[in-house]
Amino acid sequence: MNHRFATPSRRRLLGLGAASLAALTPLARAQTGQPLKIMVGFAAGGSADQTARLLADQLRVQLKRPVIVDNRAGAGGRIMVEGVKAAKPDGDTLMFVPHGAMTLFPHIYRSLRYDPVADFTPIGRVCNFDFALSTGPATNARTMAEYLAWARDPAHKPAFGSPGPGTVPHFIGQGVAERAKLPLVHVPYRGAAPSVVDVIGGAISMAITPLADVVEHHKAGKLHVLATSGSKPTTVLGGIPTLKDAGIDLVVDGWYGLYAPAGLSAATQQQLAAALQAAVPAMAPAMARNALTPAASTPQELAQLQKTESAFWAQLVKSSGFKPED
Repeated sequence: MNHRFATPSRRRLLGLGAASLAALTPLARAQTGQPLKIMVGFAAGGSADQTARLLADQLRVQLKRPVIVDNRAGAGGRIMVEGVKAAKPDGDTLMFVPHGAMTLFPHIYRSLRYDPVADFTPIGRVCNFDFALSTGPATNARTMAEYLAWARDPAHKPAFGSPGPGTVPHFIGQGVAERAKLPLVHVPYRGAAPSVVDVIGGAISMAITPLADVVEHHKAGKLHVLATSGSKPTTVLGGIPTLKDAGIDLVVDGWYGLYAPAGLSAATQQQLAAALQAAVPAMAPAMARNALTPAASTPQELAQLQKTESAFWAQLVKSSGFKPED
């Protein structure tokens, strides 16, 4: 009797093996030695990269498998996000991404090549951070009230610097101008550092940047942080109020989240989420050095946060008069 047709082909066996491997959860896949890759949309050495590497170290322990960080800088992180969208939803590729890419970008780019909701599976928020509003010798203000009084003087020309057009700090400045009824002029820079240099030098009256970019300058007396953007006062610097506490009804909590491509199995999502929540507390001391606050969440909490903030940015971008870019 000829059994040739009853024997599975080598190609079919290999295909079945690959399919079985893809179905394994992260802990099971660790037995293969396949590394989990965390994608970061910014260059090595920055706060996003440093935090992603802290996370990789802790997930390596929780998942008992290799975890590496892959930097794909460019286009404000959009290149990396597009790459993760195209990756297989097998638990081997994740992205560590700031909130703007998932909540703000859909409202400022006409031809965004990803859908923040449909194209990704949320794993959880990792941490929060504040944005800071800082002034220098142009005003000598020490409080938000003093800055507003200076800015309302017709003899002055109030302007704020941001890391670039369409960034979160840009729209924080627009929100402050709208709520305080101030004619604040936006001065876009290529990154936060040049705006900090100019506020220290007195060329502009205010810079809006991530808090981490100005902490040491504030401590050295080169500039003064007037307020921070979050829902709670920063613990990094004492005595600095939130914008809301300073009388401006605007709250923007910056955050980083962890996502996988759409189509990830529920079992793998749950296992990665559990590993994330176990990993984050151990990162707290190192995070504090970058003015970050641990804030691990469930996938469901991250999805709701993303939805709520997207609606917030849609309204703020519209009221600012900003025209979406390609």
